[in-house]
Amino acid sequence: MAEKEGYWYESAVQQTSRNFFEDESSATKMCGVSLGGTAKLSQQIKAGLGGIGTDRYPVDSLSGSLSGLVLKGDEEKVDLELHQLIPERTLQKIMDADNEDFSFITHSLTTEKEELRMLRRHYESRWSPPEVDSVVTASLLGRPYSLEHYKSLKHKKELLKAAEMIGDGDLILNVILFLNRTLKKKLFHDILAASPVAVQHYTNYLATTKQIPVLTDTLEMLGRSRDAAMKLYFEACTNPQRMLQRLRVCSRNHFTETKDKTVLDNFIRLLEWQETYDGGKLLGSSVATCLSDLCLNHWELPKTSPHCPAAFCQNQVVSDRLYQWAALIARGKRQAWADIDGIFLTKGWLGGKKAKTDLPMEEVVSCMSRLGAPQTLLSSYMEFVDNLDKRLSLAKKLQCHRSAIDTYIALKDRLSLLSYKANLVPQSEDYIYAEQSLRNPAIRWKN
Repeated sequence: MAEKEGYWYESAVQQTSRNFFEDESSATKMCGVSLGGTAKLSQQIKAGLGGIGTDRYPVDSLSGSLSGLVLKGDEEKVDLELHQLIPERTLQKIMDADNEDFSFITHSLTTEKEELRMLRRHYESRWSPPEVDSVVTASLLGRPYSLEHYKSLKHKKELLKAAEMIGDGDLILNVILFLNRTLKKKLFHDILAASPVAVQHYTNYLATTKQIPVLTDTLEMLGRSRDAAMKLYFEACTNPQRMLQRLRVCSRNHFTETKDKTVLDNFIRLLEWQETYDGGKLLGSSVATCLSDLCLNHWELPKTSPHCPAAFCQNQVVSDRLYQWAALIARGKRQAWADIDGIFLTKGWLGGKKAKTDLPMEEVVSCMSRLGAPQTLLSSYMEFVDNLDKRLSLAKKLQCHRSAIDTYIALKDRLSLLSYKANLVPQSEDYIYAEQSLRNPAIRWKN
C-alpha cells in the first residue's frame, strides 16, 4: 500500500526522468556520448583545459568518447592540442549542457511547489526572450531555436556578439540574416561595419547564392568600392555573350582607381579587336596568343592595318620584350631569318652590325637553334654574347665549332684549343680552321 501511495505522490516528471536514463543505449546522444554522460566526460576533459596552448593531449585518449571527431591510423597516434579539435568556448558549452537544460530531469523534484516553479519558468519563456546563451547552446547541440523573441536592438547585438565569440558559423549567418530582415538598412550596415567576422560570413553567403547586386551594394555601403568593382568584373567575365557590354559598364561606373581602370580599358580594347579579327576566332585569347598569330600570318601587312603586328602592339601597349619573343618564334617557324635580323640587329658606326634587344642573347641563339636556324647564322649571333665563358659553353652545346674556336682564340687558350681540335672530324673545315689558327704567329697565346 505504501508503494502505491508513493506512486500517486510521485510526479510524472520524476517517473519520466528515471525511465529516460535507465537504458543508456536508448538515450539521446551528442558526439557519441549520452546526454546524461556528458558530465562524466566533462570531468575528464576539464582537467586539461587549463593547459591549452602549452600541453598536448593524445588523440586516442578521447577517441573512445568522442568517436568520429578524429580518424586514427592503424599504428600511428597523432598528438594534437585540444583546442585544435574543438574551440574551448564551444567545448565548454557542450559540457555544460547537462547542468543547464536537463537539470529539471536529473534533480529530484520533491514538492509540487518546485514543479510549479519550473512550469512557470517554461511558460514565461514563450513571451519574453530567453537568455542569449540558450540560443548559442541550442545551435551547438543541433536543437531548434527561434530568434523572433529578440526585438530590441540591444538584444540583437548581443546575439551577434555571442555567436561570434563561440565561432558558430551557422548561427552567425542566421543572426545576420535575422538582423537584415528586422532592421533598417542603415542600422544593419552600421552593425556589419563594426564586425569584420560578420562581413566575411555575409559577403560569402551573398557570393555563393549569386546575389551580386546585393553584394555590391553592401560592399559600397561599407566603403569597399574596389572590392565591389572587382566582384562585378568577375561576374561579367562569367558570361561570354554579354561580357564586353558588362565590362564597359564596370569601367564607366565602378572603376575609379587609375591603375585598375587602365588595365580594364586595355582588356576591353583587346576584346573589341578580337571581335573584328578573323570571325572572332581568337575571342578570349591572351595578348601573347593574338600577337603570335599576327606575326605568323600577317607579318607583311602595312602599319596602317589594325591587324599589323606593330599596330597591334601600339594599340595594346605591348612591351618590346614580348613583341621580340613572339616575332622570333613566329618568323623562325616560317624560316624567315631575314625578318629576325630586322628585329634583333641594327647597323653599327663603322658599317658593322650590333644587337638592339634587351633579351639575353644566349636565349635568343638557343631558341633559333631549336627552330632549325643554320649554323652560320647561329655563329654570327653568337658574337653578341658578351660573356666569353657563356659563349664558349653555348657554342659547345649547340655544336657551333667555328664560334667555339673563335672564343678559344679570344681567350688565347692554346691548350684548350688543341684539345678541342682533337675531337673534330679530321680535315673538316672546322678542323682546318683550328689548325690554321694554332699556327698563326699573330696570335699571342697564354699557354
